[in-house]
Amino acid sequence: MTNITASSKVFGRRKGKQLSSRQKESIKIHLTKYSVFKSRADGSYELQKVDLTNLFGNLKDFELEIGFGMGDYLFQKALVKRTTGFLGCEVFENGVASLLTRIRDVNLKNIFIHPGNCIDLLDNLRGANLSAIHLLFPDPWPKNKHHKRRFFTTENIDKMGYALKKGGSIFVATDILEYAVQIISSMEKRTDFKVENYLIKEFKSPLGTKFQTKFERKAYASNRVPRYMVFQRVA
Repeated sequence: MTNITASSKVFGRRKGKQLSSRQKESIKIHLTKYSVFKSRADGSYELQKVDLTNLFGNLKDFELEIGFGMGDYLFQKALVKRTTGFLGCEVFENGVASLLTRIRDVNLKNIFIHPGNCIDLLDNLRGANLSAIHLLFPDPWPKNKHHKRRFFTTENIDKMGYALKKGGSIFVATDILEYAVQIISSMEKRTDFKVENYLIKEFKSPLGTKFQTKFERKAYASNRVPRYMVFQRVA
């Protein structure tokens, strides 16, 4: 079976319960077909500048989800918006296998994934003119000693800005209020983004309905209120 590796350090869980035979088959047979980067014999990837027009053919609009989990949200978006090309990053092998299985079941042609560190992809998407980047319930790393692992650093915001077109937006959801405040504080200091919405009560899903992800359901089940934020690139 193809090993899922990354060229740079990542934090968080890589594997969960044992994959089913069908999921193993999805990774073995279909990962190469739907991967943004070509894989090497050792399971690592040949990182290079991504040409989205070449990757997606005649599609003109592109979006990225960072940390797609089990792939629920990314799959539903790609299913509804067939004329948009979707990219997804995720290091969790079970999530990659789950998404690949659903993609092949309906023969979706507008999704490509990178099963590794999203920074590797962002570094090769500079000037890609993405219309949206989605981060739904990124790991809050609640312990103070782990806060440096949080995704919203100045460097990573810069990388997202370079990948977005002017007018493009970053959509963020978290159920940890302290993390939401930190994100908003970081974004309000910038001149290249404006805070379009934050701490709004309901996320207006592009799916046309209120679609809940696994972590959103878990938040409500634990009596935590999800916060949704939208930041638009203006410069």
